[in-house]
Amino acid sequence: MAIVVPKACGNAVVRNRIKRWVRESWRIMQSDLSPGLDSVWIARPPAAQTGWEIIHKEMTRLYQRAGLWVAQEKS
Repeated sequence: MAIVVPKACGNAVVRNRIKRWVRESWRIMQSDLSPGLDSVWIARPPAAQTGWEIIHKEMTRLYQRAGLWVAQEKS
């Protein structure tokens, strides 16, 4: 997995926070994804105002939409 956070997202502290959020979200959902998957995540400036929960929710939604989510939905 690769994470790209451009300078437009904020200073180094903000960019590193976004990277940590994406890394943690991916770590949690890694076992629910198709094996052998390579991902590239490109953050946009609004990511700096969101929290980890929203980033995790959006990553999950996008993996499901792409058909790469193999785990059953938890109710």
